[in-house]
Amino acid sequence: MTDRDKVYTKVKKTIKQMMKLDHQGQVVTLAMMISGIVMSRNAQLSAMSSEIPTKTKEKSVEMRMRRWVKNDLDVEAVYMPFARQILEALSHLPLVLVMDGSQAGRSCMVLMVGVLYQKRALPIAWLVYKGKKGHASAERHIQALEKMRPLLQKGSEVVLLGDAEYDTTEMIAWVEENTTWQYVLRTSPQIYVQTADKNQPLRDYPLEKGKVFCLKNVGFTQTSALTLHVICWWGTRYEEPIFLITNIDNPYEACRYYRRRFRIETFFSDQKSRGFHIHKSHLADPARLSRLLIAACLAYIWMITQGLRVITEGNSSLIDRTDRIDKSLFRLGLDWIKYALKYRLDFQPSFHFQPLDAIIHVR
Repeated sequence: MTDRDKVYTKVKKTIKQMMKLDHQGQVVTLAMMISGIVMSRNAQLSAMSSEIPTKTKEKSVEMRMRRWVKNDLDVEAVYMPFARQILEALSHLPLVLVMDGSQAGRSCMVLMVGVLYQKRALPIAWLVYKGKKGHASAERHIQALEKMRPLLQKGSEVVLLGDAEYDTTEMIAWVEENTTWQYVLRTSPQIYVQTADKNQPLRDYPLEKGKVFCLKNVGFTQTSALTLHVICWWGTRYEEPIFLITNIDNPYEACRYYRRRFRIETFFSDQKSRGFHIHKSHLADPARLSRLLIAACLAYIWMITQGLRVITEGNSSLIDRTDRIDKSLFRLGLDWIKYALKYRLDFQPSFHFQPLDAIIHVR
């Protein structure tokens, strides 16, 4: 049995046990896509199809995948069980959600909501639209959050993080009116805040490097449409101060949360240049790219879960340094599959996420 056969057979068996779609052929095609992405490390349908072991011509396999992303599949319905399971697995912790956007395909933007675990963001919900890199509308931000809100268990402790793209009064008002979440969002130094005796931009406040300066319960923007806390944070390693808006009372706690925001960028780099190259998929239709993301995100979950098992089973030294772990969970997962195939070791694809403490407890 070839390496392709091993991977595809195992993925197909696992996916068929977990999923029920209208047609079993859709599940098989999804298994093909997941296997193709992992084996080729490329999200182009032509590259994925070349890694599928079948007597059918590669072009026919590619067309099958193309029909899958073209068909009217409900992305949320297909991916929702996996996203809900991730959130349930992490429900004993505060759920730290991060929003960010990145280019993918041809002239498309992906707006992703992920939940942080270790140094990675796990994909929960996304929105794909035509556009160039830049700020999306508050309406799109809210739409993305609405996709994942029903997945949360009642009473979940949630902290939402985002950069300066997400400091719109419309989105913050939606969060405050519809959730009990805390949030820490970056904002611009040009933004005006209203105190009892001043209405001036944040850049005009006296700041000192190495200090955290907090304005509590101030009006946000010149209209004072919202009342919140503003943090002026000039870390010693930063050339310029960072300005944050939050509803967390402790400014130092808010800053600690915001330090973790960049971890969603590692998700995009894993999906792109360091992993699956989804930005080169050549898909130009947002709906089709959104369906391709189902396969790419499931492949990503598999690699993260596999990376965790490499650590718990004490195998990291076989594919990484012996004195410490340098590779990310994603890279450990990818490299372990390659190593296992080379030395004919057994492995089992898993799309059921378990945090490290749960795996250790099971073992």
